[in-house]
Amino acid sequence: MEALGQFGVNIWLLTAQIVNFLIIFYVIRRFALKPILSVLKNREKTIKEGLQQAEEARKMFEDAQEKEKELLKKAHTEVKQLLEEAKSQRKDMLQTAEAQTREAAEKILAEARSQIVLETKEAEKRLSAHVSQLAVMYLEKSLTGVFGEKEQSEIFDKALKSVKKKAD
Repeated sequence: MEALGQFGVNIWLLTAQIVNFLIIFYVIRRFALKPILSVLKNREKTIKEGLQQAEEARKMFEDAQEKEKELLKKAHTEVKQLLEEAKSQRKDMLQTAEAQTREAAEKILAEARSQIVLETKEAEKRLSAHVSQLAVMYLEKSLTGVFGEKEQSEIFDKALKSVKKKAD
């Protein structure tokens, strides 16, 4: 111990300093270090939870993006299908309308043809009757003075019967 005294070290002072150091170390460890470590552990736990939540949020975001892409693809496909169906329905409707129009036109043409035929027959009958009247009048005028009244009457009756047979 004397050797320490020669170096200028006081044993009582060194012992007091060691005791003071141990007391301060104990107090700091007991009252300051444990709460600080507890706060640090809680902080570390909170940070880990935050990182896990961020990773889960990132995964959920990626999943949502994938679902959005799938929904967009599905919607695009449905839109294409609806457009195709609409085109098909439009085509069918046009064909149906065209067929109905064609049928109506053919019906109108058939009715017009039958009307023309009827009107033509009617005109022919009227023309035939008119020609017959003209022929009878011409026959009367031409027979006057050539034949007697009795002969004229017989010829005239035969001509009328002949014209009536042709008219029927």
